[in-house]
Amino acid sequence: MRAVVGVLAGLTLALASLAAVAPAATALPSPASVLGFEPCADYKLATYEAIDAYLRALDTASDRITLVDIGRSVEGRPLRLAVISSPHNLGRLEHYRRIAASLALGQRDGQALTEQAARALAREGRAVVWVDFGLHSSEVAAAQAAPLFAWRMVSGDTDEIRRVRDDVILLLMPNMNPDGTTMVANWYTQHVGTAYETAPLPELYHRYSGHDNNRDWFMLTQPESQAVARQLYHVWFPQIIHNQHQEAPFPARIFVPPFEDPVNPHIAPLVVRGINTVGDAITRRLEQEGKIGAVSRLQFDAWWNGGMRTAPYFHNMIGILTETAHASATPATYEAAAFPRTFSTGLSTSEPSISYPSPYRGGRWTQRDSCEYLRTASMAVVDVGSRRREGWL
Repeated sequence: MRAVVGVLAGLTLALASLAAVAPAATALPSPASVLGFEPCADYKLATYEAIDAYLRALDTASDRITLVDIGRSVEGRPLRLAVISSPHNLGRLEHYRRIAASLALGQRDGQALTEQAARALAREGRAVVWVDFGLHSSEVAAAQAAPLFAWRMVSGDTDEIRRVRDDVILLLMPNMNPDGTTMVANWYTQHVGTAYETAPLPELYHRYSGHDNNRDWFMLTQPESQAVARQLYHVWFPQIIHNQHQEAPFPARIFVPPFEDPVNPHIAPLVVRGINTVGDAITRRLEQEGKIGAVSRLQFDAWWNGGMRTAPYFHNMIGILTETAHASATPATYEAAAFPRTFSTGLSTSEPSISYPSPYRGGRWTQRDSCEYLRTASMAVVDVGSRRREGWL
């Protein structure tokens, strides 16, 4: 809750741990109870207002999440950032934020950090991991998955999720273009069941930049990118940033780093290695969960550095792009016989390879399938953030 920082600041770790047990989670509102339908359902798109209402309800009900207002969109909608962690961590949020900032800037209280001091802070600190759910509003699955992922991270009681809440401060950005998300949801809802059901929105879903809102991160002309950049580079200094998009190179179900060569030689080698480490954690988890069709080293690179997930490379942050298939709430059936024989690089779409070890064979695909791939990818990111916490710091 908003007051959690002040309320919990003086409590002991033992009391904070007691607050984290399951009874607090059992009364949490489900996404469907606020949205009126299960997120990612066929033929359904929630507006930004509905998604925001759910996060506010979750914030009111739980001491594992606090919402922060970080600015306003072009059309005046509130931009909110959900901070999710254990009650203990939220009770000492400013302390852990200062550790991340000190390590990122190499100084504390105006004094340069020694290596010994930096290592001590890394042992004490919490990994700060950013996961966002929408920048291009026509790529609908991410925004719809945001309330579901927030609910699972707040209510979840598995060993893994408890460990992540203990080790990680998750910065969950539900949407970076709320105006467009509502436009697209309203357009689809008005036309579902008609001949125009899958027709694209006939106007820019960002008033000034349209799809190019992801080309604004080197000049920061728009209020949404300004607000997010302030959180990334002046407030939180996350070690990992996961930026979710659609579409994957067809017929793959998701693109995950490692990226295609060449790499910009001015990106620090440890950043490049970190990108590969997180990407491999995502694809491994997808395979373990039977989610086939992940492709890497294809189409997307780390060369142009003016995007949301590429500008962070020059701030010593690990930027992860995923591109998930099927940007629609309308289900579809994909016939393998109609697939192209190769991707654009000549890589086979049907034979296993290093970059595509489990080819997608076709079948029915729904928005829920896309959301589940997004969930798995995001869970892998926060998990590797937890497991390598001290190293990332």
